[in-house]
Amino acid sequence: MNSLLKRARTAVWTLPAVMLNAFLLSAPVLAQTGAGGAGGGTSSGGTDVSTSTTTTSTGVEWYGQWWIWAVGVAVFLIIVIALTNRGGRTNP
Repeated sequence: MNSLLKRARTAVWTLPAVMLNAFLLSAPVLAQTGAGGAGGGTSSGGTDVSTSTTTTSTGVEWYGQWWIWAVGVAVFLIIVIALTNRGGRTNP
């Protein structure tokens, strides 16, 4: 009886979960506006938008620094070792 109840609960929540996933995954695609696509706004095939962006760089980006990678690897190794080390010693 218990397994039947679990299957019934799973069946009840499966369809809403699939629908929610489908909506969340398709929402960014539907939100885009393109020439002639949905949301273009005009019957002639969309709107023309021109933008200009200027960026300046003062040197190497943060992910290009070797010491940042070294610190990241060290922190990662410390976390892995801490999670896998379960006290080390056991009492006989």
